[in-house]
Amino acid sequence: YFFMAHEFGELGQLEDMVKQYRTLIAKHKDSQYAPEAYLLLGDYFFSRQNLPHAQKHYLAVIDYPKSSASIIARYKLGWCWINNADYPRALKLFEEAVFHSSGDQEVNIDTYRHVNVRLEALIDMAYCYPEVFKKSSPREALSYFQKFAWSRQAYTTVVDKLANRYFVKKKWLNAATLYRQLADLRHDPERLIEYAGNIYECVQALGTYKDIDQDVKLVVKALEQQKYSIHVPDDEKAKNIKDFELYARDVITHLHDKARKQKSQGDFKQAAAAYELYLEFFKQSPVHSQMQANYAEALFASQQYLEAGKQYEELAQNAAQQSQQDEDKLYSSVIAYYQAIKDKENLNYYQLAWAREGLRTTGKQYVAAYSGSKRATDVRFNVAWIAYDAGKLDEAIAEFSEFIKTYPQSRAAKAATHLVLDAYFQKEDFKGLAEYGHQVLRSGRIKDPKFKQEVAQIVQGAESKVVSNITLSAVDDWDKGRSDLIELANKSTASGVSEQALNALIVASKEKNDLDTLFTAGSSLVAQFPKSAQVENTLNLMIDTSLQTHQYRLLADFLESFSRTLPNHKNTQDFLYQAAQIRQGLGQYQRANAIYRRLLRRRPANSPKRDEIIFAMAENAERQGQDKSAIQILGSNSKLLSKSASIRAYAKLADLYLETGNAKEAGRYRQRALKGFRPQMARSNVELKDSVAQMDYNNVRRSSGRYFKLQLKGRLDDKIVAAKKKQLEKLEQGYQRVLKYQSPPWALRACYRMAELNQEFARFLKQSPIPALSPEQKNQYIQLLNQKVQQYTKKAGKYFQTCLQLAHKWEICDPRLVGYFSGGSTFENPDRQFQNFAGVKPGAGITVQSLKDPALKKLHDQLMQQSDNMQLYLALADGYLKKGDYRQAAMIAQNALGKGDRKPKNVTAQIYNTLGVSWLYLGEDELAKDSFKQAMQLNAANVAAPINLAGLYQYYGHSNKAKRLYADSQKIDTNDPSHGRIHPRAGDLYNANYKISKN
Repeated sequence: YFFMAHEFGELGQLEDMVKQYRTLIAKHKDSQYAPEAYLLLGDYFFSRQNLPHAQKHYLAVIDYPKSSASIIARYKLGWCWINNADYPRALKLFEEAVFHSSGDQEVNIDTYRHVNVRLEALIDMAYCYPEVFKKSSPREALSYFQKFAWSRQAYTTVVDKLANRYFVKKKWLNAATLYRQLADLRHDPERLIEYAGNIYECVQALGTYKDIDQDVKLVVKALEQQKYSIHVPDDEKAKNIKDFELYARDVITHLHDKARKQKSQGDFKQAAAAYELYLEFFKQSPVHSQMQANYAEALFASQQYLEAGKQYEELAQNAAQQSQQDEDKLYSSVIAYYQAIKDKENLNYYQLAWAREGLRTTGKQYVAAYSGSKRATDVRFNVAWIAYDAGKLDEAIAEFSEFIKTYPQSRAAKAATHLVLDAYFQKEDFKGLAEYGHQVLRSGRIKDPKFKQEVAQIVQGAESKVVSNITLSAVDDWDKGRSDLIELANKSTASGVSEQALNALIVASKEKNDLDTLFTAGSSLVAQFPKSAQVENTLNLMIDTSLQTHQYRLLADFLESFSRTLPNHKNTQDFLYQAAQIRQGLGQYQRANAIYRRLLRRRPANSPKRDEIIFAMAENAERQGQDKSAIQILGSNSKLLSKSASIRAYAKLADLYLETGNAKEAGRYRQRALKGFRPQMARSNVELKDSVAQMDYNNVRRSSGRYFKLQLKGRLDDKIVAAKKKQLEKLEQGYQRVLKYQSPPWALRACYRMAELNQEFARFLKQSPIPALSPEQKNQYIQLLNQKVQQYTKKAGKYFQTCLQLAHKWEICDPRLVGYFSGGSTFENPDRQFQNFAGVKPGAGITVQSLKDPALKKLHDQLMQQSDNMQLYLALADGYLKKGDYRQAAMIAQNALGKGDRKPKNVTAQIYNTLGVSWLYLGEDELAKDSFKQAMQLNAANVAAPINLAGLYQYYGHSNKAKRLYADSQKIDTNDPSHGRIHPRAGDLYNANYKISKN
């Protein structure tokens, strides 16, 4: 049946052919010829446009997947769908046809034996694709067909069909992109010419002129390929060159115009690339020079300045050869080269050298040709600048100097002057710079004061360079660098150099930890340049450093210096107060008061601080024996005091006036003090309590003189006896009133004085004359008199015992009070002079000398780095103690103890002990006692503190307490520093006691 059908088909008997194929299918459906019969029947109906029957038979073929006819059936079925305008289904079938095809082998069917169905299906996919993927981008389309193409040839073929399809459908962007892809893949001159023409039409239609440089490159490639082709006639070649020159010129100039309108650097850059291709190929173009000018402009606008300069220079030379003075072209070349040099980071050495020489050459040509042009000044300046930019500094100085001479009043003369100065600076010819700078300032040609200031600053900058060079050298050799900076600061005639040298010395010495140099240089800078911008930082640095290193004498100096130099600074008042406190702590009472006076003039708002300042001044004056000065301080500032402080001041004034013999004023102030005083005020105000008690005591003591002077004169006088007794009662009442203040030092004195008063009255009675009586009466009188004497003597003894008990209870260690309890009941003058425990020993005052002492300097440096190391505080305080600077030692110890963390306790106890020994040397025995007791409380194992305290007790007559301490101590070498600091006198007393106890 199959072959009969084939023969009928050959004979044109198509009806019989159809009948035979149908019989075959009906009787032999599983025959190998069945799928081909279906296929040929489908073709029969397809040729008659009976698409439903054709589709039916093609679909039947697909049921025979092993038959090669199934591939053809899919392909033919796809065309059925195309005829029905169902492009997605058609494309799907074409994809399957390509996918299921087994390569490029022929199909074993006569009708299709020479048909490459796979390729045909791929090509027809290009027909369907634009209809299915209407919004697909060119890149997506190319990616799509890359997946199905099995070779470069197949890919090129289908892209060609797709590009043409897009071109026909006027999808210009897609078509142009695909044609550009094809131009990269193919090298056939005819095809390239075709693609170039099609791209031109697309670009014209789009009007965007994107990728023009690539399009011109394609044109050039196509024309170059056809140039050597034997298949293209010469006249056609000439025509193509002419046509495509016009095409290239058109699209490039359109892109150039677009770049101008939109000021698009990217478009200018693309246009420049296209111009370059154009000019290289179309050398015989009738508009070659105009296109070259456009090329130069595009290069300049896209910031390709070096190439722009070359083009402008070439244009200018061509113009010169033609005897045409083209000023603009020559000037443009100058500017282009100048701009290229400004962006020299993007140039290699050769390009930079070319740009510099190009600017020099074209610049000189321009100045020579157009000396009268308004541009000549700038061009001449740029020519001089070339030497500067190239680092030819001597040449630059000469060129710029000549420029300034030629154009002294030009705007660029100012910049030229700056560059000459900078050229000297770069040469490190600072002498030349200074001379030139001064010459400029003296010349009178500079009228602008701001410019003059700029020149002066540049000269100053050069001088700064000298300082910085020395400073840098000091990094490696500090001794030499320091000496050089000091010499520069001392010998320089320019104040700016001296100031900079000192400032550099300060910074470097801080980094090198050379504190001696830091403080010396800092003090010099503040003294010589008090208006310097560096003064505040310098003073703060010296203050911080001296505080960190615990150089309190220096700290006070710097705090005062800050306050003098910056009187209106927000920190000045606090700094003055701190300086006064330090001066007072160092025993510099006069200097402390001078600072306090400055503070009072500033009227501090803080009332407690005002009170503190005024009383500190008065006490400092008293310490110096200046009672009248103390009176003046309290009297003139009493209105500034708070209520309780003013009462205290009245009491002090009463006492001071009494001391100076002005009883009237003393009485007046005493009345004011007593009027304002209330007992409850004294509960929390020890100073007020002591002051009022002292005032009352001294007033009573002063009035007791009449009591002691009142004596019998050879005979018994009842009036005198009565008067003396009355005075005794009154005085005793006065001292009893003193006791009520509960002020230990004055209570002790009052007890002693009451004992003294009663002892005096007992003596008065005992030594009174016996009246003329009978013997019996006389005996009775004497007996009664002795009873009275005994009564007052006993009363005196009780007062004295109370005095002793209080002294031992309070552990009095005050040389001013020792006479009130250590002299027995002989009632010698208790106010006689007693020495303190350590005797009179003037201390040293170490300031910057500590920075030259290796041991002390090391400790200061370490403490600055380890501010919480209590062991370092102990070592430093002990170091100053050994050097005799007791006040510095005490302040260091107090500062250490003022820190929140007092660990380890054994070290803290040793610091308390060192502080106590410092107080001993300073005559502050009471403070020493308290420090030793604190040490013992912190560390019971501390050896030195009990020995020092025992010695103090022994000296002040507290023997029992001393013995208990000695009894608890083990035998040690008191000169061994490992046990802690022991005062020599305490050590002697300890050793003496140990010998006695051994015996």
